[in-house]
Order: sequence, then C-alpha cells, then structure tokens
Amino acid sequence: MDKLNTNWLEFHEKMKFRLVLHLLYFFAGLMALVTLVNLSNEHFSAMPNFFAVGMCIVGLVVIHVTKNYRLVGAICSILTFCIVSGAFLFLKATHYLTPIWMIVNIMFTFFILGKKWGIPILIVHFLVLFYYLVYIHESNIVAVKSFSGNDVTTFILEYSIVGFAIAYILNLYVLTTNYSRIELIENNQKLSNQNKLISKQNSEMEVMLREIHHRVKNNLQIITSLLRLQANNMDEEHGGSYQEAIDRVTAMAIIHEKMYQSGSLSKFDLEKYLKSLVDSLLMNYSISKKPTFEIHVEVEDMKSKSIVPLALLINELLLNSLKHAFQSQDDPKISISLSENEADKSNRFVLVYSDNGLWVADSVASFGTEIIQAMSEQMEGTFTLETNDFGTKYVFDLANLS
Repeated sequence: MDKLNTNWLEFHEKMKFRLVLHLLYFFAGLMALVTLVNLSNEHFSAMPNFFAVGMCIVGLVVIHVTKNYRLVGAICSILTFCIVSGAFLFLKATHYLTPIWMIVNIMFTFFILGKKWGIPILIVHFLVLFYYLVYIHESNIVAVKSFSGNDVTTFILEYSIVGFAIAYILNLYVLTTNYSRIELIENNQKLSNQNKLISKQNSEMEVMLREIHHRVKNNLQIITSLLRLQANNMDEEHGGSYQEAIDRVTAMAIIHEKMYQSGSLSKFDLEKYLKSLVDSLLMNYSISKKPTFEIHVEVEDMKSKSIVPLALLINELLLNSLKHAFQSQDDPKISISLSENEADKSNRFVLVYSDNGLWVADSVASFGTEIIQAMSEQMEGTFTLETNDFGTKYVFDLANLS
C-alpha cells in the first residue's frame, strides 16, 4: 500500500511540475510575441504583458534552480494577481480579456497549491473585479476609442492563448483525476484480494486449531481410560488417588472439547464449561444429596493462557467440597463467581468460591490444596481463605494471562 501511495503522489507531483514549467515557457514566448506585434498599436498597453514576460522568466530561473514548483506557483499566483489587479485599476480599457486571465490564475492556483491558496486568491480577485465594475468600468467605457482591425487580431491572439492555458490546465486535471480513479480501483482490488487471502488463511488456521483441540481431547481421554484400567486393579484406598488424577485430566479434556465445539475459538464460553465440569464430577462421585450450584461469570474475555490453570484450580475446589464438606450437610450449596477486578485495570479478575459445608481439618494440607496454591501462583494471583460454621469461602485475585 505504501508503494501504491508513493506512485500516486509521484504522478501528481510530476503533473503539477509539468504544468508550471510548460505554462512558463508558453506564456513567456507568446506574451513576448504579442507585445512585439502591438508595440506600435495606440490601443494596446504593453506594460501588463511586459510584467507577465518578466514574471515567466523569473519563474523559469527559480524552477530550474530549486526544482520547487510550489514556490514558483506561489510566486506566479501572487504576481499574476498584482498584474491583473493593476490592469483593472490603472489601465484605461474595456478589459474584455482581463477577467479571463483572472479565471486562469484562480484555476492555476487551485490546481498547483490547493484550496488553502486557491480560495484567498479567488476572493481577492473578485473583490478587485467588483471594485472595478462599481467605480471604474463606466468611465473606461466612455474613454475607450474605436477598435481597428489590428485590435481584433490582438484579441483573437490573446483569446487563443487564454483558451490554450485553460484547456491545458483542465487536461492535466482530467489526467490526474483519471489516474486517481484507476489507482483507487486497483488498490481496492488488491485490498479485496488480500482480504480474501487473509480470510482463507484464517479459515484454514481455525480448522487446524479445531483439529488440534479434537486430537488433544482424544489423547486425554485415552489417558483417562488407561488410568481407569489401572484404578480397577487397585484396592479402594489406592484407587481413589487414581480417580482424582482422572478428574484432573478430565477437567483439561473438557476444555479442549469445548474449544472444538465452539463457534469461535477466540471466545471461550467459561460458564458453559464450568457447568460441564460440575456434571462430570457429579457423575464420578456418589453423593447422597446433590449440591445446588450457583455459577456467575462476568469476565467476557478469558485469555487462553489462563483457561487451563483456572480449570484445574476450580476442579480442585470442587473436589475438596464434594469429598470433605458435605458429610453432615442436608442442603449442600456451592457458589462460583468470576468478575472483573474493578479496582485494578491491569487485566485481572476476581474468583469467589464458597460452599456451606464444614471441611475436614486434615484436608487443609492435602495435595489438592497444594494444587490450588500452585495454580494461583501460576496465574500471578493471591487468595484468602475463610472458614466458619457457615461454610468455606475462597477469594482469589488472579491475572488474565495473555
């Protein structure tokens, strides 16, 4: 895109440089010719043409030395305004051509210098014209003498010069406009092709990521199957440890399953995942009274780097509650809440986990609690634990790792 923009700017700059240079040569030559032809004509004033030729010569020198067409354009625009205004104010004539020279200068200024110069030049030109029409024009009409055949020839010659200048300016304007239109069409086509390519690559990447999640989920399910086979050969005391390992692997497998089933891999439905995790754990544990769950998720964008440690953390909390908290609870309840940390805008969130059970004292130092500590540290977080006769409550302050 930078190359295309550079080409567009280079073309416009070349067109403007060419316009200034060619008009200077053209006006210098023809205005000098008109001046020489009409030196003996009593109806002709050579002074405006003389100044115009001088302006063109100065402009040619400056543009060949500096190569700065904008500087030359500004000089010529101001000097042309002075010449045209001087002709209106001080030259006793009908000024058939002077307004047309004024229009040529306005068009030239707009094309070369833009509207910041063009609008002021237009305004001052028309102010001088209005002043002339109100205060000077009538006296000039009275004072003018009859035209001769040479006067008509001069008018025709000057009209031809002006007509050529207008045609040349308009021709370059059309060329630059057409070039801009073609560039715009080509750029839009290239952008469209790039967007199609990016869209295709994104689709292929999404399919590949879905396949990866699917295969990881299958591999984790194979691991859980192997662990179950091993657990079946163990006694009840040792088999429980295998079941805990199975639950942890299952927690990760469900993540990849949800990722594979998700309509958008960038948007992970955390609340739906937690409900699936709860259902999976309840199937693996025989609990006399099924707990009532309250799950509230207000974190809109959970980063992929945080999902697995958060899942293992919540899995351990649920395991501890199901195993240790509800032996004497008639109405077990578990609450899980995730919300943005409003006090800290550095991409952190708060996890509040609570139940209304009484945890077994020995479970505080269990392996599951060690996992809770490790997962909190992995997510650059801290937590507080409150236990009383009404239940247990964890409050985690965690980083949403990107």
